[in-house]
Amino acid sequence: MELLASIERLDPPGAGMVPDWIWLAATWFGAGLLAPFRAGLAVFAVLPMLALAIALPRYVLPVLAVAIFLAGVHVATEIELATGDKDDRRIVIDEVAAFVLGAAIIRQAGWKMLVPFAVIFLFLDRLKPWPMAYVEQLPSGWGVMADDLVPAVILGVLFMGVQTLIKRRTT
Repeated sequence: MELLASIERLDPPGAGMVPDWIWLAATWFGAGLLAPFRAGLAVFAVLPMLALAIALPRYVLPVLAVAIFLAGVHVATEIELATGDKDDRRIVIDEVAAFVLGAAIIRQAGWKMLVPFAVIFLFLDRLKPWPMAYVEQLPSGWGVMADDLVPAVILGVLFMGVQTLIKRRTT
Protein backbone atom coordinates (compact mmCIF):
# COMPACT_ATOMS: atom_id res chain seq x y z
CA MET A 1 0.00 0.00 0.00
CA GLU A 2 2.91 2.30 0.75
CA LEU A 3 4.20 1.75 -2.80
CA LEU A 4 0.94 3.02 -4.28
CA ALA A 5 1.12 6.11 -2.05
CA SER A 6 4.59 6.88 -3.45
CA ILE A 7 3.35 7.06 -7.07
CA GLU A 8 3.33 10.61 -8.33
CA ARG A 9 1.64 11.79 -11.52
CA LEU A 10 3.89 14.36 -13.17
CA ASP A 11 2.88 17.14 -15.53
CA PRO A 12 3.62 16.50 -19.22
CA PRO A 13 6.90 17.94 -20.51
CA GLY A 14 6.23 20.98 -22.65
CA ALA A 15 2.48 20.91 -21.96
CA GLY A 16 0.95 23.99 -23.52
CA MET A 17 4.15 24.69 -25.47
CA VAL A 18 4.06 21.69 -27.84
CA PRO A 19 1.11 19.87 -29.41
CA ASP A 20 -0.40 17.16 -27.19
CA TRP A 21 0.70 14.37 -29.55
CA ILE A 22 4.34 15.39 -29.01
CA TRP A 23 4.31 14.92 -25.24
CA LEU A 24 2.04 11.86 -25.55
CA ALA A 25 4.58 10.18 -27.84
CA ALA A 26 7.54 11.36 -25.77
CA THR A 27 6.04 9.95 -22.56
CA TRP A 28 4.87 6.79 -24.36
CA PHE A 29 1.22 7.60 -23.88
CA GLY A 30 1.69 8.84 -20.33
CA ALA A 31 3.89 6.06 -18.91
CA GLY A 32 6.69 8.58 -18.37
CA LEU A 33 4.41 10.68 -16.19
CA LEU A 34 4.16 8.11 -13.38
CA ALA A 35 7.12 8.52 -11.04
CA PRO A 36 9.03 6.51 -9.96
CA PHE A 37 8.10 3.92 -12.62
CA ARG A 38 8.60 6.00 -15.78
CA ALA A 39 11.04 4.02 -17.94
CA GLY A 40 10.16 0.62 -16.48
CA LEU A 41 6.46 1.16 -17.04
CA ALA A 42 7.07 2.23 -20.63
CA VAL A 43 9.26 -0.80 -21.35
CA PHE A 44 6.83 -3.26 -19.80
CA ALA A 45 3.93 -1.57 -21.62
CA VAL A 46 5.60 -2.64 -24.87
CA LEU A 47 5.62 -6.35 -23.92
CA PRO A 48 2.08 -7.09 -25.24
CA MET A 49 3.02 -5.54 -28.59
CA LEU A 50 6.14 -7.71 -28.69
CA ALA A 51 4.07 -10.80 -27.86
CA LEU A 52 1.91 -10.06 -30.90
CA ALA A 53 5.01 -9.53 -33.03
CA ILE A 54 6.09 -13.15 -32.60
CA ALA A 55 3.86 -14.13 -35.52
CA LEU A 56 5.12 -11.34 -37.78
CA PRO A 57 8.07 -11.52 -40.20
CA ARG A 58 11.48 -10.90 -38.62
CA TYR A 59 11.99 -7.53 -40.31
CA VAL A 60 8.97 -5.93 -38.57
CA LEU A 61 10.60 -5.29 -35.18
CA PRO A 62 13.74 -3.59 -36.52
CA VAL A 63 11.59 -1.42 -38.80
CA LEU A 64 9.31 -0.58 -35.86
CA ALA A 65 12.34 0.26 -33.69
CA VAL A 66 13.71 2.63 -36.36
CA ALA A 67 10.30 4.31 -36.74
CA ILE A 68 9.98 4.80 -32.96
CA PHE A 69 13.59 6.04 -32.83
CA LEU A 70 13.05 8.66 -35.55
CA ALA A 71 9.76 9.78 -33.97
CA GLY A 72 11.62 10.02 -30.66
CA VAL A 73 14.34 12.22 -32.15
CA HIS A 74 11.64 14.57 -33.39
CA VAL A 75 9.55 14.75 -30.21
CA ALA A 76 12.58 15.01 -27.90
CA THR A 77 13.97 17.85 -30.03
CA GLU A 78 10.61 19.66 -30.01
CA ILE A 79 10.38 19.40 -26.22
CA GLU A 80 13.97 20.61 -25.81
CA LEU A 81 13.30 23.60 -28.07
CA ALA A 82 10.14 24.45 -26.12
CA THR A 83 11.47 23.94 -22.59
CA GLY A 84 15.26 24.21 -22.82
CA ASP A 85 15.57 20.84 -21.05
CA LYS A 86 17.59 18.40 -23.18
CA ASP A 87 16.77 15.04 -21.59
CA ASP A 88 13.69 15.39 -19.43
CA ARG A 89 13.26 12.21 -17.33
CA ARG A 90 9.59 12.09 -18.36
CA ILE A 91 10.64 11.37 -21.95
CA VAL A 92 10.67 7.57 -22.19
CA ILE A 93 10.26 6.97 -25.93
CA ASP A 94 14.04 6.48 -26.02
CA GLU A 95 13.81 3.45 -23.73
CA VAL A 96 10.92 2.08 -25.81
CA ALA A 97 12.80 2.38 -29.13
CA ALA A 98 15.94 0.82 -27.68
CA PHE A 99 14.00 -1.98 -26.01
CA VAL A 100 12.17 -2.84 -29.24
CA LEU A 101 15.51 -2.94 -31.06
CA GLY A 102 16.95 -5.14 -28.30
CA ALA A 103 13.89 -7.41 -28.59
CA ALA A 104 14.53 -7.70 -32.33
CA ILE A 105 18.08 -8.87 -31.59
CA ILE A 106 16.97 -11.19 -28.77
CA ARG A 107 14.27 -12.69 -30.96
CA GLN A 108 17.07 -14.56 -32.66
CA ALA A 109 18.11 -15.98 -29.27
CA GLY A 110 14.66 -16.72 -27.88
CA TRP A 111 11.87 -14.71 -26.29
CA LYS A 112 12.40 -16.21 -22.83
CA MET A 113 15.37 -13.88 -22.43
CA LEU A 114 13.21 -10.77 -22.84
CA VAL A 115 12.37 -10.12 -19.16
CA PRO A 116 15.96 -10.55 -17.89
CA PHE A 117 17.02 -8.32 -20.79
CA ALA A 118 14.48 -5.68 -19.67
CA VAL A 119 15.71 -5.74 -16.06
CA ILE A 120 19.40 -5.37 -16.98
CA PHE A 121 18.61 -2.79 -19.67
CA LEU A 122 16.67 -0.63 -17.19
CA PHE A 123 19.46 -0.96 -14.62
CA LEU A 124 22.04 0.25 -17.16
CA ASP A 125 19.68 3.03 -18.26
CA ARG A 126 19.60 4.27 -14.67
CA LEU A 127 23.36 3.90 -14.19
CA LYS A 128 24.37 5.52 -17.54
CA PRO A 129 27.88 4.01 -17.80
CA TRP A 130 30.30 4.86 -20.59
CA PRO A 131 29.68 4.95 -23.58
CA MET A 132 26.05 5.88 -22.83
CA ALA A 133 27.03 9.14 -21.17
CA TYR A 134 29.30 9.99 -24.11
CA VAL A 135 26.64 9.29 -26.75
CA GLU A 136 24.15 11.39 -24.77
CA GLN A 137 26.20 14.45 -25.78
CA LEU A 138 24.92 14.25 -29.37
CA PRO A 139 22.79 17.28 -30.23
CA SER A 140 19.09 17.56 -29.32
CA GLY A 141 16.89 14.51 -29.71
CA TRP A 142 19.73 12.47 -31.23
CA GLY A 143 21.55 12.33 -27.88
CA VAL A 144 18.36 11.61 -25.96
CA MET A 145 17.58 8.67 -28.22
CA ALA A 146 21.08 7.28 -28.89
CA ASP A 147 22.17 6.86 -25.27
CA ASP A 148 19.69 3.99 -24.83
CA LEU A 149 20.54 2.27 -28.11
CA VAL A 150 24.08 1.53 -26.93
CA PRO A 151 23.16 -0.78 -24.01
CA ALA A 152 20.27 -2.33 -25.96
CA VAL A 153 22.53 -3.41 -28.81
CA ILE A 154 25.37 -4.56 -26.52
CA LEU A 155 23.00 -6.50 -24.26
CA GLY A 156 21.13 -7.95 -27.22
CA VAL A 157 24.35 -9.29 -28.73
CA LEU A 158 25.52 -10.62 -25.34
CA PHE A 159 22.20 -12.36 -24.71
CA MET A 160 22.31 -13.85 -28.20
CA GLY A 161 25.84 -15.12 -27.52
CA VAL A 162 24.81 -16.67 -24.19
CA GLN A 163 21.83 -18.36 -25.83
CA THR A 164 24.07 -19.72 -28.60
CA LEU A 165 26.48 -21.16 -26.02
CA ILE A 166 23.62 -22.75 -24.08
CA LYS A 167 22.24 -24.34 -27.26
CA ARG A 168 25.68 -25.72 -28.20
CA ARG A 169 26.13 -27.32 -24.78
CA THR A 170 22.71 -28.98 -24.84
CA THR A 171 23.12 -30.45 -28.33
